[in-house]
Amino acid sequence: MKGKRLLLTAAVLVAVMFSSCVFAVKGDVYMGYGWDASLAGFYDSNPSIPSFMDIKADQYYYSRTGKYYGYYTWQDYYFPGIEASYYFEYELKADYATVDDPYGPYDAYFYLYLSSSGPVYYSPSYSRSLDGGQSGGKVVAASGTSAISTSKIDRDNLGEPDGVLEKSQGGYTMHLEYWKIE
Repeated sequence: MKGKRLLLTAAVLVAVMFSSCVFAVKGDVYMGYGWDASLAGFYDSNPSIPSFMDIKADQYYYSRTGKYYGYYTWQDYYFPGIEASYYFEYELKADYATVDDPYGPYDAYFYLYLSSSGPVYYSPSYSRSLDGGQSGGKVVAASGTSAISTSKIDRDNLGEPDGVLEKSQGGYTMHLEYWKIE
């Protein structure tokens, strides 16, 4: 009788142990953007990223994995005739190959700086803000228009990308391609 109780207890213990295991990426992914005073327009199709008038520089926003696109216009603050516009596509995906920590994966923070020569990835090395408090200021629209006239963007005729960025962090990978729009 004791043997049956021990066997039953062991079976229940094993069932509880295996039913509590989660085989998924546990960390969250966040996107952040930065720019200087020369950002004249911005759009990101990711529903987690606020609109041009509401987004804050150096602010991280919770995101979901998926494929997104966006565009922005950089305009020289002192010489308004000098400007550059970029179209970009990126994919955020869970990357199980980078998860080798038994306590991970951890949250992933991807930060893109929107420069005059295209988007640049920076490793987050400063304190992160998720509350929209004092980190960064609101964008002030230089022209009141969107970043690029959508009539200028023909994805099929863009050709090879001008740049490709790929970074892995905390169980996630961000793959970004961008094109300069004339």
